[in-house]
Amino acid sequence: MQLTKKLTALLLALTMLLSLGLPAAAEDEFSDEVDMGEIVIVDGVAINEDGEEVTGFEIPDELMETVEILDAEIDDTVDVGSLEINPNLPDNVVNILLIGIDSRTADIDGSNQHGDVQIIVSINKDTGEIKLTSILRDLYVTIPGYKSKNRINVAYSRGGGELAMRTINHNFELNIEHYIVINFFGLASIIDSLGGIDIHLTRQEAGAINTYIRKHPPAYDNQDDDYVRVPLEKVDGVQHLDGIQAVMYARLRSIDNDFARTARQRNLLELLLKKVTQGGMDFDKLFALLETCLPYAKTNMSLADMGSLAMLVLNSGLLDRAAAGEPLLVQNRLPLDGTWKYDTTDSGASVVAFRTSKRLRENVEALHVFIYGEYYPAD
Repeated sequence: MQLTKKLTALLLALTMLLSLGLPAAAEDEFSDEVDMGEIVIVDGVAINEDGEEVTGFEIPDELMETVEILDAEIDDTVDVGSLEINPNLPDNVVNILLIGIDSRTADIDGSNQHGDVQIIVSINKDTGEIKLTSILRDLYVTIPGYKSKNRINVAYSRGGGELAMRTINHNFELNIEHYIVINFFGLASIIDSLGGIDIHLTRQEAGAINTYIRKHPPAYDNQDDDYVRVPLEKVDGVQHLDGIQAVMYARLRSIDNDFARTARQRNLLELLLKKVTQGGMDFDKLFALLETCLPYAKTNMSLADMGSLAMLVLNSGLLDRAAAGEPLLVQNRLPLDGTWKYDTTDSGASVVAFRTSKRLRENVEALHVFIYGEYYPAD
């Protein structure tokens, strides 16, 4: 391979790694059947391994999502062609929206799914620093072009990456113009192409992963027919996970909540990035990784865009920080503690809502401070 091709492969593969930590969560994942270690929730009832109802078991509110918000009345007064860019933000940071969808085949264009994982990747062009902000999928917000509020994950199903970006820009006064989408099948395949991943698990996480895979063998498992998956040990400590097990790790919320799940997603992203940067992968392997990534990802970024951003990351000292074992990513999530509540809509749907408009404003300002160091209000 010529040097220029190797360099291009390296740049693009590193850029694509920004989308590796995007395991999608199924729409209404817990409305039919939900794993909680050795307990399964079916239609709001806790069932044990023997199929018997567990009485006196308190099911967390966030797992009782059983109603879909169907109101989709169009607001004709809204300019659907606008991304609602905040023009006052500094141009030394590029914000990219990473979207995970529950498409469980290799065909990422085959269905119009909810954007159930949404992470804002903020890359500082001056320093190369990378910051991640997860947004809870059930956050109740305004969807531009619609008269009623809805869960933020609905935006992608209604208008693709453009409406997903615009929804975040509208609600948080940002300037996102680029997005990357990846699906279940793609994430498992990418992790397997890297030889799996070592993750520190709690015994509860390990048990929940085993239970889910045993009860619901994933349709997007890409292993050979003769592959025998070894169950994880139900102990606290580092264990080696294959692609499916890693996807299940990042989907878990049954043992705690959606806030913890977004933390697992960001943790998986950093571990994957570290594995590539610390693993001494040669250019041929990086090029092969790029070829693995691309079929399962969709983006509005050009090759030039990706190459430019990857060069910024490379020049930032990322490889040196990885070699020294230093953190590669700065992490954040919305909504902030103390600013939200579980709420029920008029249609009976469970959502995560801001307590007041003032609390929403606190989140907007805090997000700007996290990314830029100060708040830049939109016009």
